[in-house]
Amino acid sequence: MKTVPILLALALTACGRPGGTTREGADAPTLNVTDWTARSELYMEYPPLVAGQPARFAVHLTKLDDFQALNAGVPSIEFVAESSGAKTVLRGQPPSRPGAFRVDGKPPAAGSYRWALLVDAPGLSDRHDLGVVTVFGDEASARADAEKRAPDDPSAIAYLKEQQWTNEFGTATVREAELRTAIRAPATIEPVSGGEAIVSAPASGRFLANALISIGAMARAGQVLGRLEPRLSGADDHATLAAEVAQAQVALDAAAAEQTRAERLLADRAVPARRVEDARRAVAAAEARVHAAEARLAQRDQTLKSGGSAASGNAFTITAPISGRVADVLATLGASYDEGATLFKIVRTDEVELRVQVPASDAAAARQLTDVALEIPGKSEPLPLKAGHRHDPGVIDEKTGALPVQYEIDNRSGQLLIGQSGTALLYKHERAKLPTVPRAAVLYEAGRPYVFVQIGGERFARRYVEIEARDGDRVGLSSGVKPGDRVVVRGAYEVQLASAAKGLPAEGHVH
Repeated sequence: MKTVPILLALALTACGRPGGTTREGADAPTLNVTDWTARSELYMEYPPLVAGQPARFAVHLTKLDDFQALNAGVPSIEFVAESSGAKTVLRGQPPSRPGAFRVDGKPPAAGSYRWALLVDAPGLSDRHDLGVVTVFGDEASARADAEKRAPDDPSAIAYLKEQQWTNEFGTATVREAELRTAIRAPATIEPVSGGEAIVSAPASGRFLANALISIGAMARAGQVLGRLEPRLSGADDHATLAAEVAQAQVALDAAAAEQTRAERLLADRAVPARRVEDARRAVAAAEARVHAAEARLAQRDQTLKSGGSAASGNAFTITAPISGRVADVLATLGASYDEGATLFKIVRTDEVELRVQVPASDAAAARQLTDVALEIPGKSEPLPLKAGHRHDPGVIDEKTGALPVQYEIDNRSGQLLIGQSGTALLYKHERAKLPTVPRAAVLYEAGRPYVFVQIGGERFARRYVEIEARDGDRVGLSSGVKPGDRVVVRGAYEVQLASAAKGLPAEGHVH
């Protein structure tokens, strides 16, 4: 790929730029050409070519594997006449400094030539075919042709090769590819159904524990978190209920004794049969009171048992109802709490729920999609998610006007946090063929995406783009660039700073 040679509207001095030192008394314009192969980039400045007159070609060579200057080797320029096929070769010199080479010589006779620059360096042999060039018969014709060329775009950003080589820098080619399209919608991370538990005080009392569990610790279901000693003034403590059982048992024993005495007297015909019946009814009532008192005591003791833990003395055992991370600790050792007061909050984090607010217009399509990713502020790339069960209520939310679609997400890696928000990407089944760039190439200004396109070796243009799709590390664009363009993927900040400067630095290049 190459750019058409353009005229630099600069008055060249003895700074070493070609043209200013090769013709005595002349201030010749400078042309340039940029070309890329798979292995190297060429940026070359040269004067309008006149047959038989010396010309200096300032050659800048960059290795595309690391975008560093080529620091060894020799370039040469080849002219092949279109009319006869005769070949003329001008051989250059080793670099005066990394990346900067010179080729000095006289162009061949006037005419039209196919020309190329050849690179012969350790580990790199390359050829840049530069199309067709005209060698003029006189300087006036050459200058007139150069002056007819369009001037540089005044809005272009100048960023010299010396800057590119010394700062972090890299470009990539815009290429056409098929990308998955996606529905974009706001999303939040929430606990799964049944994945959040509030541990409350089962009764009024004082909280005790051997050690207080800390926020962020993992708790397993049934793990003892502490115990609660009820207030002794209550009517349902262990001692009171045990006393009620004892009192009921004494009453039962007395009723049973009275029944036995009444039955003996009835046998002796000393009392009527009705007295025996009354005694038996009293025994039955006493037995019922004993059973009720024992049931209340047993029920209390059973309540004190939690997660297999047995009641101990007069204290309730507090255990974790689910396995998860301790999200909040409100309990304090030795403090008293009323019944129902919150002591701990436990949230399951190994599996979470992604709640996506899908616009009503996309609701029908979204209900069929299971490939999901999440864009999180601060992260350069969307996070692919392992989505499990998908479900929705089938009702548009009145407040948001969206369908809340929920995905159960495997989060054993712990990358997602409860309460986190972002933008969900629900990938569609169809693909779109688009010009694509690496994600690192896309920058934003007030929310509007743009890229820096390299329009020449040392010239860049800011292009605003429209994003059509995102898929992995590639971004599909519907406008702003075309396949074959080169966009900046490293060093965009430095290019941005250079946009504040006007034109090239006064010292130019040194060759």
